Amino acid sequence: MSARQQQAINDMEIPDYQPFYIKSADGLRSEIARLGLEIPFEEDISPLARSLTVGGTFVPNRFCAQPIAGGDALEGGVPSSLTRRRYVTYARGAFGLIWVERTVALEAERQGRLCLSASSVSQFASLLGEICDAAPRPPVVVLQLASAQPEALVSAAKLARDAGFDGVDIQGERESLPETLARVREAVPELLLATRLCAYEGFRGGFGVSSGDFRKYDLSAPTAYVRRLVESGLQLLNVTSASPVLMGGKRGEQAKLDYENPDEHPLMTLARQLALVRALRASFPNLPLIGSGLSWLRQFAPQVAAGALMGGSMDLVGFGRSALACPDLPARVVSGELLDAGSTCMVCFACSELERAGRAVGCVLRDAETYGAVFRGMRSLEGDRLASGAGRCHLCEAAPCQAKSPTRTDIPSFIKAFREGKEQVAYEMLRAGNPLPEMVSLTGPAWLEEEGACIERALTGESVPINDLRYAIAWRARERGQTGVCVPPASTGKSVVVVGGGPTGIAAAVRLVELGHHVRISEAATRLGGVPARLLSIRRAMADPSAEIEALLRPAITAGRLSVVFGETLGCNVFVSALLSEYDAVLVSVGLWKERSLGGGEGVMGALELLENGLGVIPRRVAVLAGGDSAMDACRFLTARGGVEIYVIFGGPRSEMHWHMAESWFASPGVNAMMGWQPLGYARDGSGRLLGVQLRHAEFGLEMTLEVDLVVEAMGLELAENLLPEGANKESRVYMAGAMVNGGRSVGQCVAEGHSMAEVIHRNLLR
Repeated sequence: MSARQQQAINDMEIPDYQPFYIKSADGLRSEIARLGLEIPFEEDISPLARSLTVGGTFVPNRFCAQPIAGGDALEGGVPSSLTRRRYVTYARGAFGLIWVERTVALEAERQGRLCLSASSVSQFASLLGEICDAAPRPPVVVLQLASAQPEALVSAAKLARDAGFDGVDIQGERESLPETLARVREAVPELLLATRLCAYEGFRGGFGVSSGDFRKYDLSAPTAYVRRLVESGLQLLNVTSASPVLMGGKRGEQAKLDYENPDEHPLMTLARQLALVRALRASFPNLPLIGSGLSWLRQFAPQVAAGALMGGSMDLVGFGRSALACPDLPARVVSGELLDAGSTCMVCFACSELERAGRAVGCVLRDAETYGAVFRGMRSLEGDRLASGAGRCHLCEAAPCQAKSPTRTDIPSFIKAFREGKEQVAYEMLRAGNPLPEMVSLTGPAWLEEEGACIERALTGESVPINDLRYAIAWRARERGQTGVCVPPASTGKSVVVVGGGPTGIAAAVRLVELGHHVRISEAATRLGGVPARLLSIRRAMADPSAEIEALLRPAITAGRLSVVFGETLGCNVFVSALLSEYDAVLVSVGLWKERSLGGGEGVMGALELLENGLGVIPRRVAVLAGGDSAMDACRFLTARGGVEIYVIFGGPRSEMHWHMAESWFASPGVNAMMGWQPLGYARDGSGRLLGVQLRHAEFGLEMTLEVDLVVEAMGLELAENLLPEGANKESRVYMAGAMVNGGRSVGQCVAEGHSMAEVIHRNLLR
């Protein structure tokens, strides 16, 4: 191409991006004509409700929920309650094909995403069961599997079959993918074999991009590639495309990111996507195709989708952001209902920003109760917001916030250092008495501790974001590799065993290492962090709750000053008397981990059990016995999964209940707040079946039996009977600290007590 030709292309006028402005079907047709685009429009949307068969698999309608990866998997890559909620909601909304998000085949590739392995396959099977139970007609469920290793993809495809998936979308290295597909086809011939392919990458030299004009597609390479895939057994192709950068210094050098508005009119982007699918259909008339890119059309998306189906260019229509915003879109269209703009995707890209940040993904605007807080939490950690928040600090002398800090952190000084750009200095101030600042920030009751005492709360109604600042400074220091415990060169020759690897035990162990002692952490579970780490995993508040702990302890373990042993339970396979014969001191910090219960039995389960293991079908009437931190999470789980009548029962006033959600939640349909009612026990019939929960009103003494189908016990935690160490009060070398002593106060308080007890042990050892 000559320089003159290139300049002519560069000078072409490109219609700019426009926010949605279409008021009517006629208005949309006029805009399509004005821009000279080929976009079909069909008033009759009934084709979307028609069934079809793909690779021998029956699909009840033409709606496909596209995969949008949410960073809400639990430890081990298993689906969390939010993951399950997303797909169960799609099923309830009658999507005929549900494309489950990117799931890695190897734990090493996980990075907070779903992971299908031998240990997690049962959780995926239970997810599929919930999807089928929720759907009016069983949908086809395809799992997107990703790995750079073909052998891992073949193994994962077998697990997908065992879990009950209908098909797999294989994502691997482009050059080796045809061979991998053939291997998967041979290993699991009963599965529908699919892949999702970007047929136009949107930058010079990219796949499917014209060499003469990067704004145009050239399908010669994609067509040849798809032919290889079909020869390898491909049965379904999900076609996507990128949007090119048309302005600025990156023009033609990269494609737009998914959370960025295109540089062209959105109808031009859509027209390109539809043209790609039409061209591929011409080359592969017998290969079922999925097209997408309709979100900007809002309430008119079904009419354009129906037009594409009637024109024969695609077989199914994919909805990504639109599915998050309006998960009942298929059910409404199948029933003949026309959409309105107020219930559709507004293309605000908030869900894409959540995906980019590795957070739980959902529609922030249409599902604000669940995802609004997630989005605000993400934005609260952005640099400009942190700087603005820090700028409101008065740097008080005798600061009230510091007086309320369990770890006695010098809050004005660390904020001052942050404002001056001395972030590592700020971290060292945080770290002085608190080795777990990330965990403390994410679990601490800020309104009762530092932020509740901030004078800005009285002056403006909004405190300085102390927790956000502490968390951001801490995780950024961890990413810089600066959070590991400092191991002194010389050892005291003394050894201490810490029984219990929760916040108290970790804080004590770290301080003892810093003081020169050899330390062993004896933990009953399979990971460190205690109940707070379990709750953080459930809530997905951190990308990985163990990351902070591992980075902190790694230098001490490497230096041989710290060892961690799992599977040791005090009073069962480890005893204080035996430990005293081997160590100079024993610190018992087992914490509280046993959920308080009125007796359990059929129809009764603990909140942590519910949150970690899920529940197939939510009964109609559920009572949540509140009081502990997990009560709120249990209620959110139940409402998200279709609980019809939920009774939140608490023996005191609402102001004393551990609750972080908006007060308006109690006004939600089906939610019944029963404050002042004390649970006494359970009513059962002769066979032991649960009939209800027996209650007494704390003020009036009235008694009643509330009929329910399920009770979730979330009354808090207590010490297991076998964990009281023998001789602890008689033996001077045995110490106790943390929740087992303070009754379960905040994580910050437990960390402070662990740090303080380490100092006591150190002084006594060196006498």
